[in-house]
Amino acid sequence: MEYKLAILGSEDAILGFKALGVVPHAINSKDELVAKLKGICKSEEYAVVLITEDFFSEAKEEVFELSQRPLPAIIPIPSHKGTTGVGQEKIKRIVEQAVGSDILG
Repeated sequence: MEYKLAILGSEDAILGFKALGVVPHAINSKDELVAKLKGICKSEEYAVVLITEDFFSEAKEEVFELSQRPLPAIIPIPSHKGTTGVGQEKIKRIVEQAVGSDILG
């Protein structure tokens, strides 16, 4: 099976990713994010889902619940407005969990 890569965020932040083969899903609210993410997880077509940090921050609990599955990997990324540090902090926690210590400082 060939998996897809998706991105969720505001239309301004995600449209450029379409040229790279990423499937864009424009959202405008936390509720839209949760509904789209549930649909994506249920479809089992996606290996990775990128979510812009601004929306990721609004729905951390719901995203955490959905990210307990092996696929898709849900990764926050900076939006066109800049970074909030949420994505970097999540990657740091994942690496620390895998390695057993904080090697990223």
